[in-house]
Amino acid sequence: MVFTHFKNNGLGNSDDFDPEKPKDKLKPFQDSEIIDLLYEGLDSLERGIQGVGKRIPTPVGMIDMLAVDMIGRFVIVEVGRVDADDLIFKSIDHFDWAFTNMKNLEEKYKSYNIDPTLAPRIVILSPSYSEKFVKRANYLNPTFIDIYEYQINEALGAKKIYFRPFSFINHKKWVVYLRTKSVDDHLKYIENSTLRETLKNFLVEFQSVRSDCTVDTSCGYLKFKDKNDGIVLSIYVLKNAFWVNWNILKWDGKFIVSKDDFQIHKSAILHAVRKEA
Repeated sequence: MVFTHFKNNGLGNSDDFDPEKPKDKLKPFQDSEIIDLLYEGLDSLERGIQGVGKRIPTPVGMIDMLAVDMIGRFVIVEVGRVDADDLIFKSIDHFDWAFTNMKNLEEKYKSYNIDPTLAPRIVILSPSYSEKFVKRANYLNPTFIDIYEYQINEALGAKKIYFRPFSFINHKKWVVYLRTKSVDDHLKYIENSTLRETLKNFLVEFQSVRSDCTVDTSCGYLKFKDKNDGIVLSIYVLKNAFWVNWNILKWDGKFIVSKDDFQIHKSAILHAVRKEA
C-alpha cells in the first residue's frame, strides 16, 4: 500500500479537499485505521513533528496520538468525528494530564529530546466540525490549540491525506448580534443627566490632554490605554454614579456621585495623566 500525504494551507479551494462531500465518502475507514493513517501522515501536517505513540491510555481517557514538535514540545493529537462536540474538553483534560506528568513523560520519551520547560500543545483533527464545537472553541479561544480539517481519499491503491487549517470566518453567524458597548453606550447608561454631562465633558478634556490614548470597552468599562498598551485611566459606569481610577499601579480610585464630587478630584486626575504622558 502506498501512502502519500498532502497539506492544503487554506490558500485556495483544493479540488482534492472537498468538505461538502458526503461523510460516508470522507470516512470510509474504521476509527482505528483512521488514527493509523493520520499518525503516518503527521510529518505532512507540520514540519519537524514526529509521532511518539498512538492510543495512549491515561486516567482521563485515551489520547489518540502523542507527538513531539521540532522544538521539543509535546503535542497531544485528538481525532474526532463531526458529532464530537466534547472533543475540545476532552483535549483540555488530556493537556492537564500531560502538563501534570511532564517529568514522567520526559523520562519515558527521553530519546526525543523533550524540553520539559515547554507546556504541551493540542492539535485537533476532524473531517468537519459541528456548530456547538465551533462555539465552544470561540468562547475558550485557547492559543495552545490548533484545529485542522482532514480528508482521506483512496485511489489506485494509494491513500492520500489532506490537512487544512480550520477557518472560523464562515462559522460566526451566531455572534452577529453580540457587540461591545461603545463609549456613547456607557454614557447613556448614566441616568443622572448632570453627572452624564460631567463625565462626557471630562472625556473630551482628557482626550485633548492624552491624544495618544485609545479607549477599550471590551471588558465592560472604559479603559484608556497608551501606545504601549499601558492603562492610563479606567472608568466604570453605574446608573447614578461612576468609579474612576487613575492609579496605574492598583485599582483604588474614587466613587463619583455628583458633579461637585468630581470637581474635587478632576485636577488630580489630569495631573496624573499628564505626568504619565
